[in-house]
Amino acid sequence: MKIVVRLGLLVAVVALGFWLWTIFFPSVEKVIQKRMIALADTATFDAQANTINRATKALSFIGYFSSDAEIFVDLPGLGSHTFSGRDEIRETANGGFATIPGLKTTFLDQNIRVSADQQTADISCTVRVIIGGDKDSGFEEMHFQWRKKDGAWLITRAETVKTLK
Repeated sequence: MKIVVRLGLLVAVVALGFWLWTIFFPSVEKVIQKRMIALADTATFDAQANTINRATKALSFIGYFSSDAEIFVDLPGLGSHTFSGRDEIRETANGGFATIPGLKTTFLDQNIRVSADQQTADISCTVRVIIGGDKDSGFEEMHFQWRKKDGAWLITRAETVKTLK
């Protein structure tokens, strides 16, 4: 009976240790997934958001991109655009966050692939965007490249993926 209790306690201690390890030292995939969720939250605001709230969100949005980041967007009906560097992304984000009536962004079906050296990651996902509380959502396939710079994961490249429509 003592052996069963001791084994039970040992298993409980090992399980607790493993759980604490995963909390304090999450995998790279979990860290990037949390960054993607935070990015979606930053790119979400309602129509009642005041100018200061929108400007704060736009400033936070820029913090997810490296200084040499590039964004390639090709949207049906809007054409293709390229944004190079954090300054151009900042200008576009400030203008977009100020003029769009409301925005809800969600990243679905994230497929995260981390490089062997764990310094870069490729994420393919579906982005769901609802503008101004509209019931009709926009869905786009996107590909992100993240790089670890100075201990932080930043987007170095983002692009829409051409799919068969």
